[in-house]
Amino acid sequence: MGSYLKVAVLVCFVFGWVTFYSFRTLETQAQNPEQPYLSANQQQGQFPTNVNLDCSGCHGAGKTLPFMAGVQFHKDSHGALENSIHAKSGANGKPAPSCVNCHAVNGDMTTVLPAEDPRSTVNRANMAKTCGGCHEAAAQSFHLSIHGARRDSGQTKPASCADCHGSHSILPVKESSSTMNRANAELMCAKCHSQNVADYDLSSHGQAMKAGNLKAPTCTSCHTAVSHLQAPLSLRDFNMQMVNNCSNCHTKQAPSYRDTFHGQATALAFKLAATCADCHTPHKNLPASNPLSSVHKDNLIQTCSTCHTNVNANFVMYSPHPEPNDPEKSALVYYVSHFMEWLLIGVFSFFGIHTLLWIQRSIVAYVSEKHEKSPDDDIYVVRFAKVHRYTHILIVISFILLAATGLPLMYYYTSWGRALEQMGGGLGVTRVIHRICAVITLIYALIHIIYVFRKAVLERKYSILYGPDSMVPRVQDLWDVINMFRWFFYLGPRPKLDRWTYWEKFDYFAVFWGVPVIGLSGLMLWFPTLVTEYLPGVVLNLAMIIHGEEALLATAFIFAFHFFHNHLRPENFPMDTVIFTGKMTLSRFKEERSVEYDRLVAEGNLDSVLADPPSRFAKIASKVFGFAAYISGLIMVIAIFWTLLSRH
Repeated sequence: MGSYLKVAVLVCFVFGWVTFYSFRTLETQAQNPEQPYLSANQQQGQFPTNVNLDCSGCHGAGKTLPFMAGVQFHKDSHGALENSIHAKSGANGKPAPSCVNCHAVNGDMTTVLPAEDPRSTVNRANMAKTCGGCHEAAAQSFHLSIHGARRDSGQTKPASCADCHGSHSILPVKESSSTMNRANAELMCAKCHSQNVADYDLSSHGQAMKAGNLKAPTCTSCHTAVSHLQAPLSLRDFNMQMVNNCSNCHTKQAPSYRDTFHGQATALAFKLAATCADCHTPHKNLPASNPLSSVHKDNLIQTCSTCHTNVNANFVMYSPHPEPNDPEKSALVYYVSHFMEWLLIGVFSFFGIHTLLWIQRSIVAYVSEKHEKSPDDDIYVVRFAKVHRYTHILIVISFILLAATGLPLMYYYTSWGRALEQMGGGLGVTRVIHRICAVITLIYALIHIIYVFRKAVLERKYSILYGPDSMVPRVQDLWDVINMFRWFFYLGPRPKLDRWTYWEKFDYFAVFWGVPVIGLSGLMLWFPTLVTEYLPGVVLNLAMIIHGEEALLATAFIFAFHFFHNHLRPENFPMDTVIFTGKMTLSRFKEERSVEYDRLVAEGNLDSVLADPPSRFAKIASKVFGFAAYISGLIMVIAIFWTLLSRH
């Protein structure tokens, strides 16, 4: 009996000691969770089956999340976070964010919900707001992007922050393993844009990137508005913006593109004009030598037909990237371009020198000569018939408007060119105005041709074709030029001139040389597919060169030299209204047209040209209309010369 009692006491002692030691172990573990007791299963990362998942299991004094019973919850996410940029302190010592900062609202653990829950702070719909808690500027700019703008409109498919940056393993863009690194862009974008990325992989850009060319563009090189930049209003707006982006790399092709209507018009935001993407496709761009390329010779008709109707083989011979300084690409374009340039240089050089010499000589003569009132100042003679006056009004109106609507295309890169285009209502409106004025030009040209035909053929007044009353140049004009230069250099008297001077004849033929040249080239550009039914497409390149250079020559000549000849000379300053009233004083007639005056007196025909003075209304209307055109022209010619001088 005594031995049984001893055994019982020993058992009770052992049981008590084990119980006491177990409680001491559990208490030590609770107080020091960083050194937990781990079972074999726990050491392998498996959760114990008997863990009680109540609040006190994770929360409470001395307990550090995300450990529970010595096991780390979400260890994959936690490991990724530890290697991300969020594991590092921010600028100015700002503490790194913890799990709670993103997954809870103000640290309230009851707001931690699965990402699939629409109420979750890490749900795709709420991601921008959550990330904006720290990245305020980025969150605001995200709403401007194509993805952010579409999400704000209620769409759920567009990417949110984590779709591009990742959720836990967020790395700086410069790191090669970052999802935002340009080398990984296609992998990231392929999650949503698989077909576009597949096309990119086949393109010249994609192949260059795979070959290790670090300068080759990736998705984010072109699609800069996918994340934090202002998104274009539409796909068309994006294509318009991409022209400048493409030009950053394709520096050789960019200037030649801008030399065409396509390039000039897109620079002025004309959305109907073809952009790089329209011809080369947005993603599957390939060299022209590749049979799969949209600009391969076998595919050009189909490509051009997306914008133009009735496209044929002749049409696609047009070069959208003409290089007028490269005779090997097109000798015809090269020689025509250089001929027009030398024509412009020649005309401007001669008349520039002529005008400067005339200015100084005219000022000296005006200051040194006496200007006394004469009875002949109150007597008027007819200088221009009504048909010439009305024709000139049509010329003034159409020419000013043609210049105002055409120059913005040539000078699209200037602020004044863009302002002029906007004042006209945009390129869509100015194109219509330009074509209406082209029709007016055709009308006044026909009026003059009919007038000459009627005089010469029907009325048999052949003096309109030769002699002093004709605009046709004669030997006397050459002598007048020589004598004029002698006067310029103080080597002789001012020459006596007849009804038409040599500079007036030059003005005349400048117009009637320019009208068919500018008009025919303009018609070719107006109706390109009709023209290429009969002629090869290269004529459109020639038409573009001729139309632009001849228009520039005509505009600058009229607004500079013609204005000086007729308005800016001291004896005519500030304006000569004879072309509008049709009449000039007899005293001025004697002085400026002395040969014609002497002939009329000798023939006894002076009375036939005498007339009443112009009415007060005619004088006022002439000055108002004349000054409006005069000032408009001067503004444009000053802008042209300023631009030309500033570029050289």
